[in-house]
Amino acid sequence: MGRVRAAIKKAQSVFGGGAVVVCAFVLMWGGASNEVQTSNSLGLLAEQAIDIDPLTPHPSDNGKLVVAAGALRSSESYEDEYLKSAPHLLLHRRVEMYQWMETEKPTAPEPNYSMSWTEGQIDFFSFKVPAGHENPLLLVTPRNFTVSQATFGAFDAARILPLIKKLDRLAITPDLLKDPQLQIEDNKIIIRRTPGSVGDALGDMRVWYETLSQGDYTVMTVQEDERSLIGASPSSTLFIQKGRLSTTDFVKGEERESDKSFKGMLYMGGALLFFGCISLLVPHAKSIDLNPRLNVRGMMAVVIISGAISCVAMGVFFLLSLTS
Repeated sequence: MGRVRAAIKKAQSVFGGGAVVVCAFVLMWGGASNEVQTSNSLGLLAEQAIDIDPLTPHPSDNGKLVVAAGALRSSESYEDEYLKSAPHLLLHRRVEMYQWMETEKPTAPEPNYSMSWTEGQIDFFSFKVPAGHENPLLLVTPRNFTVSQATFGAFDAARILPLIKKLDRLAITPDLLKDPQLQIEDNKIIIRRTPGSVGDALGDMRVWYETLSQGDYTVMTVQEDERSLIGASPSSTLFIQKGRLSTTDFVKGEERESDKSFKGMLYMGGALLFFGCISLLVPHAKSIDLNPRLNVRGMMAVVIISGAISCVAMGVFFLLSLTS
């Protein structure tokens, strides 16, 4: 019976570790492939794109890939119970609460309960043991704000704004708040469930904002309409960066963003590969010996081998992204 259990445990380790290793390679391969494709695509786009002045759009440019640098403006402003009125084009209010969360571990018969800052409302009724782990209602709701009217040069920007997904974190300072006495911590407004209390307690909330401010921007897209720039189709694509940039500088900025994304996938894949290799090698740890090159054996040898495999794999995929 003991041998059967040991065999099952070993099989779980091998298949579990193998799945993680496969996922790691898929992630790194996907990142490298995407980096190559993006780099090639951006090169072609730079050759095809034409520069236009958004102040003087022309119907002859409809259907063409254009790069336009201009001012994104609106006469509207935003305010809520915490922020004073300010000219935001887009603003997302995000809220997290100090609340109970349930964590299950395969090796533990019962789930673990702890309080932590978690965005949104965790439904404690879904807990295995809800009694004693009741979460209060979230008193401050998340909110998304978009101006109803905006312009980009002479274009109506009503169709442009919904396509912008990447927002900047709003730097919260006392002068932006209706109540400058509110506590600000880690660029978040602290709302205590019990006013005047000290330290994190159940039901406390933290509020922060992501925004798109008015200013100068450069966009790349296919001009579908000389009035709105973007067509009504939900499949329309738009790339946007801050400032008034030339086509060359704009493409370089997009390449930097692509490179950042690739490196994130590469590091994540390397970490998964490291832990997957450890899972595969742990059952054989007693027999692994790196002598005579290194006076290391057992678990430390497993860690070193796993780390070496991960580094080599990451290096290979990085070179692949450069040479393809």
